[in-house]
Amino acid sequence: MNSINLSQRGIQQNAVETEKIQAILDEATAAGGLTVVVPRGVYISGTLNLGSASLYLEKGAVLKASPHLADYRDNGFVHNEMQQTDSFLYSMSHYNISIQGEGIIDLSGDSFYDMNTPNIPDYGIPFSEEQKAECPRTFIQRPTQPIFFYDCRHITVRDVKIVNAPCWTMAFHACEDVRVMDVTIDNNLSIPNNDGMHFCGSRNIIIRGCNISAGDDCIALSSITDWNRPCENVVISDCLLRSVSKAISLGYMHSIVRNVCISNCIIYDSQRGLCIMSSKGTGLVEHVTVNNLRIDTHVRAGNWWGNGEAIEILGLYHNYEGYLFPIPAPRYQVNVRDIQLQNITCTSENVIALVGDHNLEDITLRGIYFEKKPSANRYLKGDRRIDVSPSNADVQVPADGEYWLYATGCQGLTMEQVAVKPFQGQTLQVYQA
Repeated sequence: MNSINLSQRGIQQNAVETEKIQAILDEATAAGGLTVVVPRGVYISGTLNLGSASLYLEKGAVLKASPHLADYRDNGFVHNEMQQTDSFLYSMSHYNISIQGEGIIDLSGDSFYDMNTPNIPDYGIPFSEEQKAECPRTFIQRPTQPIFFYDCRHITVRDVKIVNAPCWTMAFHACEDVRVMDVTIDNNLSIPNNDGMHFCGSRNIIIRGCNISAGDDCIALSSITDWNRPCENVVISDCLLRSVSKAISLGYMHSIVRNVCISNCIIYDSQRGLCIMSSKGTGLVEHVTVNNLRIDTHVRAGNWWGNGEAIEILGLYHNYEGYLFPIPAPRYQVNVRDIQLQNITCTSENVIALVGDHNLEDITLRGIYFEKKPSANRYLKGDRRIDVSPSNADVQVPADGEYWLYATGCQGLTMEQVAVKPFQGQTLQVYQA
């Protein structure tokens, strides 16, 4: 027997069956890692430890996370940001795990939020009803890591559709040999922090053919759960991405990220397109190649990070100290280096921004087409403001003209084969300091 079908074990549909499903997963793990098949129908559960079991969702199957936090339990992992970690599906220190099939995993995210009350920031500016609707909602209590892997090897997530996450949809911490292919993630764009997939201190990762809409980063690489553990050797290709924060995020705070190849992706209707961020002195992002991207930005109202920047590379000090683990001592003079950006077309509501403090090195922009477009919402944070969150620095595009590139503190900046379309009759300029 290589699989166990829920329909053969008397699991009821449309009822919370956590204990019965967990018993089947335990049996599959004890047998060496069998596949548990979810048949057509709706099956509801609280927290499930996959162990070494795999899941296969048949066409028409819905595996639904309980909408009640009482059905979840702490999985024992202490998260640097989230602290207590509550998951729907998780596995720790196991091998050869897969989640596959034509079915849906519904994470019931909007059940944990006040969806009727937008969180409207106080910018001293009145918001229209349309702008209020774009603002994030506030959670009451929520599972913090809905699909969670820690210290696992040889993981495959393929073909399934995942919807309505309350927080990071899928998170891989200290994992190795991860493949995420042809997965659709469709999250509510009013829910903050519902990243599509976040890889923390993991290595040897292939992400291909995914379609992601998220109220936070679509794909994020960082070291957020261990500032000293690099996230490295990553290929991202052939994806469609839409984000209310950053479509692709490399780095963050004191993370180490290296050896990343990104190609053949479309980023559309996003607050920011590609973002590389590294805190001055403590973080490092290096050896990144980006080729054949289409980026379109759109500023949404509300306290979302970003202000319509197509590409952002940040080397400013990040002074947020709300994490459990201590900030590393200063360890790098150069915090972003060897970044090759090639064959990228941008229609953007703001500039391409390279903002450092003499700590960005060897950045190449080659084969760039840039077209600036008007923005209905950029004025809310400041019409010339570059949002450099999580730094609290105030960075403004000069008021003496229109710009397509803003670059400070960067050594070895190369620009070749750049085509820039005039904006409202003005030639777009380069600011470099």
